[in-house]
Amino acid sequence: MNHYLNIANHPMVFILCALLLIVVITQTLTFMYTAYKRGQELAIETHVMQQTMKNAALFSIVPTLPIILMMFALAVPLGQNFAWLRLSIVGSAVYEGMAANIAAQNQGLADISDPGLTPKIYVVMMFVMTIGIIWGILFNIIFMKQLDKLSAKIKNGSGAVLITIISTALFSGMLATLSAPYVANIENKVAIFTYIISGVSVLICHKLAQVFHTPSLKDFSLPIALVIGMLSAIIITTIT
Repeated sequence: MNHYLNIANHPMVFILCALLLIVVITQTLTFMYTAYKRGQELAIETHVMQQTMKNAALFSIVPTLPIILMMFALAVPLGQNFAWLRLSIVGSAVYEGMAANIAAQNQGLADISDPGLTPKIYVVMMFVMTIGIIWGILFNIIFMKQLDKLSAKIKNGSGAVLITIISTALFSGMLATLSAPYVANIENKVAIFTYIISGVSVLICHKLAQVFHTPSLKDFSLPIALVIGMLSAIIITTIT
């Protein structure tokens, strides 16, 4: 029933995805060149700019590790080309899987691994994943300037603590929304055990970072927890 993968992994789909990625890479190189030229105009020393670029590149690698893992995971049900495209542009490790599952369930499937997935449903999933992510970008384009002014006004006033509380509450709510369907489903014991093991892995990484004075270990705690969680899910599924 995986004949939809004949479309998903077709060379033409690869070419279309590659063209979009070339545009993104061109934009990135253009921004880098423009920023570098502007730095020269401001008389910033060359070695300072080069070191800044190296540091930025290094610290950009860490957040992408979970995305790479998710790309390989999504390549199985969605095909290598579209997973590569989605997680190379605007997508996130959490959003893509969630959006794909929502689209699949809306079409009557259990999830994206359902053997009943057809080319028609696959196209619906592609549209949902692509269109669903653009609203945050449009919102930022239209309202970010006003939000920055409001945020600066609150921070300079007595509401600095309120900003921290609101940000933490929003982030906690997002995590709860994403994890609740799996953790609250007592019949899905694999998901519950995986959730617990992954969470404990993060805590252990943070503790080791404190003991051995290696703050960088905290940065890698998420990808480490993802790998451990995946391995634990495989082991639990195998032995149960």
